[in-house]
Amino acid sequence: QQAELPAPAPVETATPAAMTDIEFVQAALNADAFEIQSSQLAAQRGARTDVKALAETLVTENTAATQALTALAPTLQITAPTPAVAADQADDLADLNTKNGEAFDDAYLDDQVEAHNNAIALYERYVAGAAEGPLKQWAQTELAEMRTHRDQVQALENAT
Repeated sequence: QQAELPAPAPVETATPAAMTDIEFVQAALNADAFEIQSSQLAAQRGARTDVKALAETLVTENTAATQALTALAPTLQITAPTPAVAADQADDLADLNTKNGEAFDDAYLDDQVEAHNNAIALYERYVAGAAEGPLKQWAQTELAEMRTHRDQVQALENAT
């Protein structure tokens, strides 16, 4: 006769803690700062006209997003924090500063795919746990635009 095995203990599935509005605002502004600064470098160091055109679009649209988010913050009783490039992305910027031409384009597109994927994950995490309101609505609208940008970057990267 076989002994019955004890029932397995229930597994706790870790759900990411909801982000506060201020944490999200800071992270979103930081993400924009990297995309703006790296895209500004593309105008100087890039080779491909399609990469430069995309970079120009990213500068314009991320600058507009930063301005919109900074304007929205006080309505949420948040003082808009100063955007700062995260440490790992600062390393990416330093690396981009050492490249020119085709090598720059390749590294820039790789960085943009990663930056957009990270930003999308950030926004999705925030939206999943955020209360209804203007910041959540703004984040949802931005998510659609980010996915479009990521797809554009990916298409350029695949074209090489």
